[in-house]
Amino acid sequence: MLSMKHPVSIICFMVLTACGGGSSGGGASSTTPPVSSSSVSTVSSSSSSSSSLSSSSSSSGSDLSLKALVDFPVGVAVNAGNETNSIFLENTAGIAQRAIIEQHFDQITAGNIMKMSYLHPDIDTFAWTQADALLDYAAEQNISVHGHALVWHSDYQVPNWMKNFPGDKAAWSDMMKTHVQTIAAHFSGRVESWDVVNEAFEENGSYRNSLFFQKMGSDYIEEAFINARAADPSADLYYNDYNLSPGDAKFLATLDMVDDFQERDIPIDGVGFQMHVYMGWPSISAIKASFQAVVDRGLKVKITELDIPINNPFDTTNYSFPNNYISELTPALAQQQKVRYCEIAKAYVDVVPAELRGGFTVWGVWDEDTWLINQIFDGKHIEWPLLFGHDFQPKPALDGVAAGLTGQACS
Repeated sequence: MLSMKHPVSIICFMVLTACGGGSSGGGASSTTPPVSSSSVSTVSSSSSSSSSLSSSSSSSGSDLSLKALVDFPVGVAVNAGNETNSIFLENTAGIAQRAIIEQHFDQITAGNIMKMSYLHPDIDTFAWTQADALLDYAAEQNISVHGHALVWHSDYQVPNWMKNFPGDKAAWSDMMKTHVQTIAAHFSGRVESWDVVNEAFEENGSYRNSLFFQKMGSDYIEEAFINARAADPSADLYYNDYNLSPGDAKFLATLDMVDDFQERDIPIDGVGFQMHVYMGWPSISAIKASFQAVVDRGLKVKITELDIPINNPFDTTNYSFPNNYISELTPALAQQQKVRYCEIAKAYVDVVPAELRGGFTVWGVWDEDTWLINQIFDGKHIEWPLLFGHDFQPKPALDGVAAGLTGQACS
């Protein structure tokens, strides 16, 4: 899933160690710390303002269905299995989430339960029950699944047995081959695509000094792709990272890796842009240029983890809790967020040709459950980064996505 990334944006979040940093928008410093978003966190805060902005501010009403507007996947990240706020709970949150998913989305990503520690908790043990239940639900609803993620460095998602695995590079290579191939084979034919490797680069373009890099060097990346293809020839294989859309050093390193893979026939089908962005950063022109660079290589472009928070904790001029932060989602701010969502969706369909559109995914169902509140904002205040408010009603942002996906003007 995500990790916190974005020195410049906070988009990548999950703990300042999980993502990288990029540039920040909305007046933030151009050297914000990294953040990633590879995990969906549970939030217990409530909002006094989002409910008044939801259905009454959105023209979509009950007839709109995002998935019906386009012919590429429109996805959402979900909590499932035994997680708090699982979509399978028979309570208000579970029932409301399923209704939203089934109306608007035709692809889902497991926020956590298809990560390494969940699926491979011990060296000789693979745990399929929770993920299989999610895939069964998806199949019943004619919803595809994007797998997240086969290899990810974040400490809490690397199982303890793997952290303590002995042996030289060859032993690690064999162990990781078993890990990747067993998981990819188990879900073969049921998963449309995978984040094969998640967040392998630092903001400066160097390889992240992860456990996998320490044990195998950069070879772990290509080996993961080779093994994923061997186990599932039909799934699309993505490299996924945050802070790619600004087009900075991390993105250039990603492109160098992609070019090398293509020259040596290492299997890769696309690049996943996490897109944990800010209201004002990165620029739409930078986003378009980054999409175009991937398109120019004949690879698919997938927005994998989109959310747009109102506050920017890396903006030390305009954000300083508790003295200086946005504490209410006003109609004016909701409108700005709507336009921002629209512009990003429109940039995607304007730049990426139909055959290379891997999908457009938002990272979470509703504002109450965004990972940003706990992981980036330390649970100090609410945030409103998603398409549905704390009352599960659509926000203006939903109309923004609908307009952008269908190429309408953003206003």
